[in-house]
Amino acid sequence: MLNDPPPRPPVEITPMRAEEPRREGATGLVIGLWAVALVLVAATTALIVVHLSEVREVLALDLARDQPDAAPDEVVRAVNIAFGAGALLVAVIVVAAVYGCIRLWEATRSGRGWMVLAVVAAVAATIGEAIVIGPSSAAVADAGVPVMFQWPVAAVGAAFGGISTAIAYRIGRTGHRSGVA
Repeated sequence: MLNDPPPRPPVEITPMRAEEPRREGATGLVIGLWAVALVLVAATTALIVVHLSEVREVLALDLARDQPDAAPDEVVRAVNIAFGAGALLVAVIVVAAVYGCIRLWEATRSGRGWMVLAVVAAVAATIGEAIVIGPSSAAVADAGVPVMFQWPVAAVGAAFGGISTAIAYRIGRTGHRSGVA
């Protein structure tokens, strides 16, 4: 018994490289719907940017007409704040949606939270467009932005994003991935 070999240590065989994440089939659908949403947001943003000076002028004139007591610099500041907020919301939509899709593709559930942020920003941007541009809709259309692109297309984009995000959460409930969260 003294000559018995010592007990063997436990041996564990592990792969040399990380295992590829397992994706649910609907992951492609979620990313595709977000791609459509981003194209719609980009189309609306591009049309407004192309006609920015005309739209800015129309909104300033309509605001000055509606608020005759406002000083000209207050009117310009209000329009600039509205455009700045819109630009910030578009940036949040794009960054959060793209990052969320990347995280979802990597099969991590944290992508869904980013998608929720993108949807909230898209809804806020749509409401903001409707409030800011809505009263001046005809004049903004004359400035070069068709009525359809003033806020309805952005609303459809927000809806696509919302549907996509709901599907992403549904994937999470059906066992989209086991292991890393």
